[in-house]
Amino acid sequence: METRRLGNSDLDLTVIGLGTWQFGGRWGGAEDADSEAACHAALDAGINWIDTADIYGQGRAEQVVGKVLRDRGDEVIVATKGGVAWEVTADGLRIWREASGAYLRMALERSLTALGLESVDLYQVHWPVGDVLPDDTFAELIAMRDEGKIRWIGVSNYHLADLEAAAAAGPLVSLQVGYHVMRRQQEDAEFAWCGEHGVGVLAYGPLAHGLLTGRMDEGTTFPANDWRAQSEFFADEHFADRVAVVRRMEEIAAESGRPGGVAELAVAWVLRRPEVTSAIVGAHDAAQARGAAALAGAPLSADEEAAIDAVLSEYPAASREYGHGEPPPRS
Repeated sequence: METRRLGNSDLDLTVIGLGTWQFGGRWGGAEDADSEAACHAALDAGINWIDTADIYGQGRAEQVVGKVLRDRGDEVIVATKGGVAWEVTADGLRIWREASGAYLRMALERSLTALGLESVDLYQVHWPVGDVLPDDTFAELIAMRDEGKIRWIGVSNYHLADLEAAAAAGPLVSLQVGYHVMRRQQEDAEFAWCGEHGVGVLAYGPLAHGLLTGRMDEGTTFPANDWRAQSEFFADEHFADRVAVVRRMEEIAAESGRPGGVAELAVAWVLRRPEVTSAIVGAHDAAQARGAAALAGAPLSADEEAAIDAVLSEYPAASREYGHGEPPPRS
């Protein structure tokens, strides 16, 4: 599988990375044995890096990845994230953003224990926190890097002003953001900044949280334990337009002869950007992981890009900005 260098780091990542949000159970449940099998299948299929975070199942996803690393650690580049705190209350799980240096040190130590590692290849701040100074965040991250606990530092879900402030406080090699054909708002500002400053983009959600697999229609619903049941992307008045975009993209993929269909086309669209190092694709089990690896197909052609642009222009509301359960600021 093709690899790309992540920003100014020495990490060469395959253009597909395995995402592990599903392992935490918020996509309609998860079985740890299936999650482990997904990791092994992804590695067998040529994927060389795994993306995870402490908040995914409150350590559950990292523990699953840690089991896999005991057998195959030398084969895997590991990226994890910290910056979403949680507590279990009588009313259920409460989460909030937290990016102080002291919190991130605790979170990283917890992640290293879960993963069974002494050092993680890439550690990313999961969300910016408005009332935490970047100097506080990055002074501790740099200290932990110098201690050998982190190899490279990145951020996730940062907007341009956040990126600029973070870069002034410390070295960055990555920006992880949600990016797909109906979520393009980052291209003009954040992507341009990353290209100018040697920061690689890691794109999560390239299949639009499953919509771009082509397996949904206007009547699709989700169980209560699936976060998409509360996502405006799937529940607002423009969902039918989004389904229409997918159907038109299925036609484009068929005309191009793409074996992976609309999903392969969607990933090729994400990877067309030179700033994008890798697309993160999740999997519930081994079969889905093999399918994710197979999406690393031919580069997007000029004709395909023009055809997709024409479809998107017909359905402008399909690409409106949306939220999908972002954690609130700390209170």
